[in-house]
Amino acid sequence: MDRVISVKLLRASTFTHATEDPGRVRQALLNILPQGLRNSKKLAEEVVKGHHGNEIRIYKLELHGDEALEVLKYVICSLDESDRRVLLLSISDRVGDVKSHLYIRLGKQEAYMGKLTVRDGSDVVKVSVTIDGCRSLDDVSTFLKELIRVC
Repeated sequence: MDRVISVKLLRASTFTHATEDPGRVRQALLNILPQGLRNSKKLAEEVVKGHHGNEIRIYKLELHGDEALEVLKYVICSLDESDRRVLLLSISDRVGDVKSHLYIRLGKQEAYMGKLTVRDGSDVVKVSVTIDGCRSLDDVSTFLKELIRVC
């Protein structure tokens, strides 16, 4: 790749239903951050009503530039080898049409326990990464392979 690739933005979100412990769900979201960032980041919270009128809390986190890259590296390096392979093998399903957006879903229960795992269900922490300089799936794949190599 001849051009400079950089992480511009990382957004992460998850939600809690009335039957879940909001503190644990917030902790699951914070656990995708390196230890040094966990205490310095505030989560945005939005309360909405579900289909049956039940309360749902949505927690969101947004990081830019170097912090976004640091978190992406942390997430990638915290995955086990098989999850990293799944990420690379399913790259076409995880990159948006513009080729600069990468989407990763992490198991919410596992994140709460301190283990990051790739999951495709609904009980997840959603991570969306905007990567400047990627114009193709190959660019994103090469960028991810570079991150994996330094783990």
